[in-house]
Amino acid sequence: MINKSEPNFSDLPSCRNISLHYKRGITACEHIDVSIITPYYNTKAIFVETFISIQAQSLQNWEWIIIDDGSTDQEAVNRLNEFAAKDDRIQIVRQTNAGTAAARNTGFRHSKGRYICLLDHDDMLEPTYLEKCAWFLDSNTEFAFCNSYSVVFDEQEFLWTAGFERGKSFLEANSGPPISVVRRDAYLECGGFDETIRVLYEDWDFWLSMAKAGLWGYTIPEYLQWYRKLGSGRYEQILQSGYVNDEFAKMMQQKYQNLDQCFPEPSRRVLSPYETIIEQSLACNPLADNPSGRRIMFIVPWMVTGGADRVNLDLIEGLTEKGHDVTVCATLQADHQWEHQFSRFTPDIFILPDFLHAADYPRFLAYLIQSRQIDTVMITGSTIGYHFLPYLRAVSPNVAFVDMSHVEEPHWLNGGHPRFGVGYQDTLDLNIVTTQHLADWMQKRGADSERIRVMYTGIRTLPEENLSATREQIRAELTIAAEMPVIVFAGRICEQKRPVMLVEILKMARDNGLRFQALIIGEGEQETQLESLITQYELSNNIQMLGSVAHEKWLAILAASDILLMPSQYEGISIALLEAMAAGVVPVVAKVGGQEEIVTPNAGILIEHGKDELQNYFNALHRLLSDSTTRQQMSTQCKLIASSKLSWGNMIDSFVNYLHEAHQFRIEHPRYPISPRLGKELASMALEHKRLSDAVACLWSIETFEPSLMRKIMVRFIIFLRKTWLGDILVTNDFLTAIGRKTFKIIIGSRQGR
Repeated sequence: MINKSEPNFSDLPSCRNISLHYKRGITACEHIDVSIITPYYNTKAIFVETFISIQAQSLQNWEWIIIDDGSTDQEAVNRLNEFAAKDDRIQIVRQTNAGTAAARNTGFRHSKGRYICLLDHDDMLEPTYLEKCAWFLDSNTEFAFCNSYSVVFDEQEFLWTAGFERGKSFLEANSGPPISVVRRDAYLECGGFDETIRVLYEDWDFWLSMAKAGLWGYTIPEYLQWYRKLGSGRYEQILQSGYVNDEFAKMMQQKYQNLDQCFPEPSRRVLSPYETIIEQSLACNPLADNPSGRRIMFIVPWMVTGGADRVNLDLIEGLTEKGHDVTVCATLQADHQWEHQFSRFTPDIFILPDFLHAADYPRFLAYLIQSRQIDTVMITGSTIGYHFLPYLRAVSPNVAFVDMSHVEEPHWLNGGHPRFGVGYQDTLDLNIVTTQHLADWMQKRGADSERIRVMYTGIRTLPEENLSATREQIRAELTIAAEMPVIVFAGRICEQKRPVMLVEILKMARDNGLRFQALIIGEGEQETQLESLITQYELSNNIQMLGSVAHEKWLAILAASDILLMPSQYEGISIALLEAMAAGVVPVVAKVGGQEEIVTPNAGILIEHGKDELQNYFNALHRLLSDSTTRQQMSTQCKLIASSKLSWGNMIDSFVNYLHEAHQFRIEHPRYPISPRLGKELASMALEHKRLSDAVACLWSIETFEPSLMRKIMVRFIIFLRKTWLGDILVTNDFLTAIGRKTFKIIIGSRQGR
C-alpha cells in the first residue's frame, strides 16, 4: 500500500517481499466470484507484473479471461501461452484484431463470474482489490460497479482520487482509469461496450451507457489500483493521430443528450433501526492454511500515529518474522496515516467503513475467520470489536479470543476499553495488559485475575555508536548549542497530556533562571491554546514546537535530548517514556498508571498529582539541570532497564506464549457456549448502539451536559435525521457538526445566564 503523504512509485505490487502469500485451499467453490477480462495485443514483458499482481490477490476465487486481439508479435504470443500454462484459472480466447471494446465483450461472453473486473494488460492491482470490490458490491446493492483511487506510475507519476462520485461530470470528461469491477447483470443491461469505438474512449462511453440505464458506481477511497502511463500508451497514440478528447466529448454529449437531467445518484445507505444482519456470505474464498504458524486477526479502531498503534505495529512485525500470518481489520472511519506502515508486514488489511455497510461487519469478520482459517482473534482498542465478541464466538467456536489494553480512561466510558475487557471477559480466553497497575484495576472491578497476563511494551534500544553523531546532527538542525540541556515532550496535545501544566512548568523553570531548550512534538485539539500560552509567557526563545514528526525523526530527536517531561493526567505506560529511556533520556513524568513499574528512583523522577505538583516538577528539573553527574547516572540506568525489562524481543516472545496459553484455556477450560441465534441478536444490538451513538456524537463533547428538554429534543431530531441519507450526511459532516456544537453551546449558555 502506497504512502499517500510521501508516495514511493517504485514500490510496485509485483516487487514486494511480504511473508503472507495467498493460495487456494482444497475446498472447491460452486461459483466464480470475479471474472477478470484483459484485452491483449502484442504486449511487452511488463505483462509479467500484471500477472504477479493477479496471482497475489487475497480473493483467489477468480478466472482470468485474456483476449488475444490478433497479436502479431510471436514473442508476445509465446509469453501469453507460458503464463496461461502456469494457472488453470487462465483462459486464452483468440480473435482477429477488433479493438479493445470488442475484446472485452468477447471476454464477457466467455465469463462465468458474479462480477466482471476490467483490467488492461499493463496495469496492476493491490492484493485486496478484488476482494474489497466484490464485498463492496455485495454489501452496497445500490451501486452497479466500483473501483478505487489510483496510483499512476511509470513515465508519469501521481495519485489520482477522482472517481465515480463526480457523477454527471462524466458527461464533460472521463474521470479516471478504466479498471473497475462491474455487476454481471449491469454489464448485460447496458449492452456492453460499443464495438464501433476502436480507440481509447470505449470505457467513457461504457460508463455513460450505464448511467443511461439508471446505473452508477462508487470509488473506494483507497489506493488499490496501479495505472501505467507510458509514452507509447493508447492515450498518447490517439493524441498523435489527431483524434482528440474534445471531438469525442462532443459526440458523447450528443449521444447522451438530456442525460444530465436524469443522471443516477445512488448513495450509500445508513443503518436503519435494528437492521437485520445477513449471515450468509456470497463470496467463496477458502484459502490454504499457514504451515509455518498461526493465523491471527487484529481488530483495531484505526492505524494512526499513536502509542497503542505503535505496539500493534511492533507485534505484527514480530509475529510475521516468526512465520505467523496476520489480518488487520480497522473499524473506524479515520485518516489511517499508518496503513502503509502496517502493509509492510501484511497485505491483509481491511478498513471496514471504506467498503462495507455497517450491518455487514459481523458477517465479513466471520467470513475472514473462515476464509483465512484464523485461529486467534485479538481485539485492542475497538469498541464495536468488543460488542461483536459474542457473535464471533458463537460462529467460530474453535478460535481463541484475546484482548489487549494499555490504560484505563476514567473520563471516557467509565474506564474505557479495559472496562470492556472486564465486562466481556467471559467471552475472552485471555486478557493481556501492559501494566500490573491495569491488571489490578481490572481485578478490583470484578475480573478474574487467573485470565489476565501482564506484557510490558518492548522497544528497540538505539545503537550506542550512533547516538553521539545523531545528537550533533539534530542539535545543528535545530540550532541548539552542544552544552545546552534539552527537555523534550512528545504526545497528543490534548487534555490527557495537560499541555497547560507543561507550559506552566517550563515558565517556572525559565523564571527561576534555569537554562534549557524545550522541544514539543505532537499535534492535537489544544495546540492553539498551547501556542497562545507560549506567546503570552514570552517562552518562544526557550520552546520549539515541531508538530508531528515521523517515528525515525522522533528517535533521532531523543538522541539529542536530556530530559523527558510529561505531566500527564493519566497513562498506562507511555511509549514515549519507554523510547526515551532506551535513548538514555531521563524521565520527569507523572506518577500515574504503571509508570512507577518502570521508572525506578535511580532512573528518573515521578511526580504525584496534588497541590504542590508544579513546585515538585520544578524541583525535579532543577535537580537534573544543575547536577549533570546525577543526570548521567540516571541516563545509564534508563538504558539498562530498557535493554532488559523492556526488550522488544522479550515482548514478542511473551505475546506468542500468551496466545498459546489462550488456546490452552480454550481447550482445557472452555467458556460457556453462545448460541448463534443469541450471538446474532447481540450483534444487532451492537449495531443499534453504533447507530444511536453516531446520531448523538455531536452532543457528547459538550463539557457540562445536563438533561434538559432542549437536549432531548435535539437528540430525537438528530436520530430522526440519521434515518435519511441527506440527514446522515449533515449529521456526520465535521464542518457542520462543529458549527452545530458551537451554536448549541451559545444557546445553552444564554439560557443558563438568564
